[in-house]
Amino acid sequence: MEFKVNTPNKPTNSFVFLEQTGCHLFTKDDGFYVAGTATQEEAQSLLDAHNPPAPTEPTIADKLASVGLDFEELKAAILGGGN
Repeated sequence: MEFKVNTPNKPTNSFVFLEQTGCHLFTKDDGFYVAGTATQEEAQSLLDAHNPPAPTEPTIADKLASVGLDFEELKAAILGGGN
């Protein structure tokens, strides 16, 4: 059967998807579809596993914390003149 799935969050090669999952990924006028699974949940799960979310970059506060610095304390020291 074919099931409509959520739009992938990054470019997805349908030939690679077929090779890795055994199912077909294709588009129609109204969205993306997966054919070859028994259920809608299985179709979406295959696409989600094949197309994980893009990693998020750490914030400046995260980077400072990784070396033991607190963003708010550093900001106060810089803006407060560091007396």
